Parts: sequence; C-alpha cells; structure tokens
Amino acid sequence: MSGKSKDRLEDFYAPGAIVFTGKARQPEPAAAALGRRARQLASASAATSAEVGEMDIRIAAAEYAIATYTYRFHDTRAGQGGVSQRHTLFGRATQIFHQEKDGRLLLVHEHLSAAVPPEVEKSGSK
Repeated sequence: MSGKSKDRLEDFYAPGAIVFTGKARQPEPAAAALGRRARQLASASAATSAEVGEMDIRIAAAEYAIATYTYRFHDTRAGQGGVSQRHTLFGRATQIFHQEKDGRLLLVHEHLSAAVPPEVEKSGSK
C-alpha cells in the first residue's frame, strides 16, 4: 500500500482469499478489502508509510507457509474536513500463503489485529 500500486497488491491474493482486518467483526472476501484499499490508494493527497518488524515464517505443509510479524502503519490524507491521520502503532499480521501449481505463492488468509508494543512485557505477581 505504501507504494500505491493497486495491481501489485491484488497479485498477492488468491481469488478466494479471506481477510480479517483489525476493525472487522467478521472475515470478508479479499476482493472487498482490496476494493477499499484501492479507494484509499486513489486519493492523490494520501501519504502512507509502513514499518514491518521481524518476520517469522513457518512451512506448514508442502504447499503452505505462515508468516507472522508486527507492523506500524501511518496514513495521512487531506479531505473536506481538513487533514485526517490514521496510525496503527502496534499491529500484528498473520498471513497464510499457498503455493500454486505454477510456483506462485498467493495469500489465502490474512488476519490483521492490534498488538501490544513488542518491548513491553506484562508484569504481575506469580
């Protein structure tokens, strides 16, 4: 999304992929989530940036892989009511990829959620 490339973003997802975003109450087809992201990208006044933390990748089966990582996402855009900003300071992503017969890895499931800062540990008595 930071590169503002709608077509490149769509190329990452399998046709039947499911996305569960941090504010959603239920999963939705990737096509719906990508449509919303395309509208965000279409705004010429939008400025987006993302920072990705350490990534953990596991091979779940011969044709599946799971990637988990933390991220920060910043979105600033000018609108009729002034400048709006959206910041995800501590997000967590889990993405499941399937290797297609032609060798491409495509996202089949994406789950984005809120996370606690990685450097903060819960304290308490034992």
